[in-house]
Amino acid sequence: MGSKRMGLSFVVVGVVGLVSLSVIGPAVPGSANAARSWMASGWMSSMHAGMHGYGSGGAAPPPSLGAEEVTIVARDFSFSPSELRISAGGTMNFVLDNEGSLPHDITIPELGFSLPAAPGATASAALSAARTGTYEFFCSVPGHREAGMTGLLGVT
Repeated sequence: MGSKRMGLSFVVVGVVGLVSLSVIGPAVPGSANAARSWMASGWMSSMHAGMHGYGSGGAAPPPSLGAEEVTIVARDFSFSPSELRISAGGTMNFVLDNEGSLPHDITIPELGFSLPAAPGATASAALSAARTGTYEFFCSVPGHREAGMTGLLGVT
């Protein structure tokens, strides 16, 4: 029975390795993949978020060309600024600059928006809100919201 369990372990490790290579690609010196940093791309942060069930407020769309941009700095455990405004029906590009030592995200469940960033990384996405109102945004990493990583988005 022990050898069956060990054999299954090898299969699982092999499948994980193949999936990783298909997503990341081999880091062959001189290739395009060698210069690509999969950590900085947000892939690792997204995978970590998915495994732990946070950051699931919705897929963040890519930044919108020509839209106004706001940078939100995430630190362990705060956002700056913590109050934002956007015009109803308008689009704003959110840039999340994670200066913290942990993964962070901006999640706005009511708008189906979540933007993760790995430690030391920057991520950006477009946000459009059709309805006026005040929406709480927060970091959905377990314990971070409770530690004060919250803010308000006013849609006018």
